[in-house]
Amino acid sequence: MHRAGGTHLSEFLVPINERRAKDMLRDLSFFTAYSKKGAERVNELLRAHYPQLFERMEERPFANGAFTLEMTGASITDPLIFVSHLDSLSCKTRQADGGALTVPLQRAHLIALLEALDALISEGYRPGGDLILALSMDGLTGGTGAKSIAEYLGRRQISPCFVLDHGGYVTDAAFRRFLPENAPLALIGITEKGQLEGHIDVAEAPYDSMGSALNTLLKNGDWLTRHARRASLSKASEQMLKTLADHAPARWRLLLKHPRFFFPILRMRWHRREIMAQFFLSELTVTAIHTRGEASRPPSSASLSFSLKTVPGKRKLPWWKDRLNRNTCRQGAALTVTIENEHSSRSKVNHPAWDALETAIEILFDRVVIAPCLSPHVTDGRFYAPLKGNVYRFSPFLLTSQQALRGECAPDDNAMQLAVQFFRQMLSV
Repeated sequence: MHRAGGTHLSEFLVPINERRAKDMLRDLSFFTAYSKKGAERVNELLRAHYPQLFERMEERPFANGAFTLEMTGASITDPLIFVSHLDSLSCKTRQADGGALTVPLQRAHLIALLEALDALISEGYRPGGDLILALSMDGLTGGTGAKSIAEYLGRRQISPCFVLDHGGYVTDAAFRRFLPENAPLALIGITEKGQLEGHIDVAEAPYDSMGSALNTLLKNGDWLTRHARRASLSKASEQMLKTLADHAPARWRLLLKHPRFFFPILRMRWHRREIMAQFFLSELTVTAIHTRGEASRPPSSASLSFSLKTVPGKRKLPWWKDRLNRNTCRQGAALTVTIENEHSSRSKVNHPAWDALETAIEILFDRVVIAPCLSPHVTDGRFYAPLKGNVYRFSPFLLTSQQALRGECAPDDNAMQLAVQFFRQMLSV
């Protein structure tokens, strides 16, 4: 067993029930979008696999099956909050080529955390500050559960040392020309994209039987497809590039030290790469088209569903909604927004919690370069920013470029050992 960079990991072996972890990841594969029965089943599985956690920690229920597990700490530090959502709309547990297990990143993140905490409790663990695990079941469909938990913690005036969610990762497949040879890159999310979802509906006029509803909707869909992507540089991505400049060869440093000035050049170089979609693109995806009507007649109504992720910047969600209204709501079309979550505020990188993250990562990954980033994934973390804690998004898994884009990982024995060791470090802050 080796850690990144080739150093033997034997001195880092930690207690982990690998069979239980893999069984739990497979058992969760049924759960995609939130449902009441699905959320209840997830809770039952967690209780069955980790009974000690539920016995030793106080559970509180919240909206849509969300819940917290709390443990009183020694009051040496501020509270430690670990959060995650368990739903996964498009990425089920599967066997990749070669038989490796591939799972949603947020689930591997959570199971590694639970394995670390379960072993620590068996060793007599008591956290330095109050420990709160906040788990939701609907993070990808509005985040009602996480919102209710964050509001509850706000009423208690909880001011955490940090809030840690999934969303960042380690990779050796991105920004390679800017890094020292064989140095992995750890990307820690300090903010995340805005989220806007909804549908555009068109009903056929009473006097029109020529299928105008569907025709109008298809025209709107064509406009959305032609204007689906918009590149921009957020302050978080600017911080990321400036951090990379400190490690880059001399010929690249000028571009990276002044990314706002040189962004048009960088955008052209990266326009076909996964990193563009993750860190620099606001992107709209048409997720479904539905029609209604009699089988022998043109549809009497049609509906198009969409999902939009927006890069933080001057353009807030009202600007994007107005743009959609002006360009798609014509000839009787109507826009309905179902999910509207603005991008989150940026967390600090000059803070003891950031230093603790850096230390935990550097222990496990040799020669690692650590940079803040715009998290490419939807997380619960955005809802905890008002607690005035520092919200960081990072999972200690080494991902390929495609895994990073899809938000999944391959949690083999080595990967889980690294992840559990990381969480033992963070639980001991």
